[in-house]
Amino acid sequence: MGRRIRTGMKPMARRPRRGLPDAAARGEAGASAVEFAIAAPALLLALLGSFQAALLYQARAQLEVATQEAVRAGTLHGASVEAMRDALARGLTPLYTHGQNLSALAQGYATAKVAAGQATIRVLSPTREAFDDFAEQTRDASGAWVRAIPVDHLGYRQTSVGSGSHLSVQDATLLKIQITAVQPLIVPFIDQIGRGIYQMDKGLGNVGLPSLFSLRLSPVTGTDGKTRWGIPMQVEAVMRMQSPVLTEGLPSKATVEQGQNKNGNFPGSTEDVDSLKPLPAPDIGDYTPPPDPEFCVH
Repeated sequence: MGRRIRTGMKPMARRPRRGLPDAAARGEAGASAVEFAIAAPALLLALLGSFQAALLYQARAQLEVATQEAVRAGTLHGASVEAMRDALARGLTPLYTHGQNLSALAQGYATAKVAAGQATIRVLSPTREAFDDFAEQTRDASGAWVRAIPVDHLGYRQTSVGSGSHLSVQDATLLKIQITAVQPLIVPFIDQIGRGIYQMDKGLGNVGLPSLFSLRLSPVTGTDGKTRWGIPMQVEAVMRMQSPVLTEGLPSKATVEQGQNKNGNFPGSTEDVDSLKPLPAPDIGDYTPPPDPEFCVH
C-alpha cells in the first residue's frame, strides 16, 4: 500500500505558447516604442544641427580668407569699395564651387558674386577726418597727380596726430575694414526652423525671440532668386595701404562710431576702432620730403 511504483516517466511541464507574449513583454515593447518616438526627433535635430554647425564653421573660415583678399585689394586701389567687393567674390568662390571642372568653377564664381554683392563692406579707418588732416598732392599708381593721403616715405614724416582724426599719418594709412555676410541655412529641417523663427520674430515686431545658434537670423537671396534665411557673420581685417588713400568711399568718424556702438555686441567683432589710435612717440621734427627723381635727372 505505501510503496510507490516508478514508471520511469517524468511529469510533463507546461510549455508557454509561442507567438503570444505575456503582459510584461507587451508592456516593455510599448514603452520602448514610446521612448523612441519621443527621443528620435531630438536626436535627428541634434544630428542635423551638427551638420549645419560644421558648414557654418567652414563658411566662417573661408570668409576670413576672403576678407584678407578684400582688404589687400583695397590697399592697392585707394581703398575702393568696389575693388574690395570684387576681391571678396574671388575669395568666396571656393566655398560655392562643387566640382573640379571649369563649369563648376564658373558656377561657383557666379554664386560668390551674388553673395559678395549682398555683403556689407564698411571702412572703419581711415576716415574723412583723416583725409582732411593729411591729404596732399601726390602721385597715384598710374603716375597722375591726385589729392590723397600719401603712403610714401612714412618713416620720414611727422608722428603728430591730426586735429580731426586723432591719428598720425602712419596710422591713417592703415586700412581697416569690416565685412558682414549672411550664410544661408541649407541643411533640411534646420532651414525650416530658421524660416519659422525669422517670420515669427518679424511678425511680432522684432521682439527678440530665441534665435538659432544664439544669433539673429537675416534674409539672403540666392542665385535662383529665392529668399533664404541665414546667420550673419562678421570679420575684420587691417593692412597697410600700398596706394594713396582717395576720399571716395571714406566714412566720417561719427558714422564709424555709430556703427561700432550699434554692432558692439555682434559676435565675431573683436576689435575697436580706438585700437588704431597711435601710441605716444617722439617727433622727428619737420618733414623734408626727398627730392623728385626727375629733378635729380636734370
